[in-house]
Amino acid sequence: MKTLLVFILLSAFLVGCSKKSGKPPSTTAAWPFQPTVVETPQQQEINDIQNKATTLLAAKDFARLDAFAKQLRDSKEQDASGVWKLGCLYDGLSTKHEATDVEWTNRLAALNSWAKAVPHSLTAQVALANGLVDYAWFIRGHDFAQKVKAESWEPFFQRLNDALSILKKARTLKEKCPVWWHTLLRAELGLQMARVDYDAVFNEAIKEWPDYAGFYFARANYLLPRWSGAEGEVETDLEKSADKRPGDAGDMLYAQVVWNMHHTSFSTNLLFEYHFSWDRLNRGLNAIEQHYPDSLAVKNEAAHLALLAHDCQAAKEYFDQTQGQIDTSVWSSNNYVQFAQYVYGRPQ
Repeated sequence: MKTLLVFILLSAFLVGCSKKSGKPPSTTAAWPFQPTVVETPQQQEINDIQNKATTLLAAKDFARLDAFAKQLRDSKEQDASGVWKLGCLYDGLSTKHEATDVEWTNRLAALNSWAKAVPHSLTAQVALANGLVDYAWFIRGHDFAQKVKAESWEPFFQRLNDALSILKKARTLKEKCPVWWHTLLRAELGLQMARVDYDAVFNEAIKEWPDYAGFYFARANYLLPRWSGAEGEVETDLEKSADKRPGDAGDMLYAQVVWNMHHTSFSTNLLFEYHFSWDRLNRGLNAIEQHYPDSLAVKNEAAHLALLAHDCQAAKEYFDQTQGQIDTSVWSSNNYVQFAQYVYGRPQ
């Protein structure tokens, strides 16, 4: 399937980029670098946070786990894509989406034990609710509703409602956490919450945690036509949200939301299916690079998105910045090589 998708993407890209020359691209030109897969410091840190969270949960070291969560929550540190390091901790407390039913059951049992042992811990309650939402979507799958197995609907809704119940009780706790809101938004998507109610939750979330980009990621998903949005609404809504932020912050948010959608929306070409503004997206990517000059992820992502936008010159400039270093959080090594092969071989 991956090979087929690469072929489709590359074919569509070549058609758009070769219109000016009228000739098939050459792929024999020498590259200015040797492509190499690297483990970035950013990815290593994500892995370290997730592994530490998993290890502390397994050891039932709940005090250190709560302290670790508080440290990340208070720091508000995020990576170039807009993902908070706190979110990585919750990912480590959940489990991989390709896990077996037994693995999911064991992880939820561990989270439930923590939540019962330390009922005043907001992190424990949110982690359990977040795990239930993850498991619900694992049961359902991410395909269109008509393709979901009939027997999956009851456990899907049951786990989402269980998560909702936990979140409502946890709201009375003194401590606050942006992932509480993010988990609620994800649960409400599955429960098909009415637009007016969803908007109310979203607006309250961004009021309490204005710098948490995950709310905008969740909202963009909610507004896709396959869920609750009208055609073109996700684009106009994101534009309005970005316009409310001063200076580079709006463009950066715009780029981070599109970046997130690029890896979660199952689109063949996100920029043509949803008609986002490449000019604004490119400005945002440049602003992110200025704020995160050492991030290899943003350089790789910018090259990938420039290709999807058929901006071959921008793509080449971004590829130059990667110096052949492939960040596999953005694309596979095969994707990188095939697209870079075209960029450096096409007639100038």
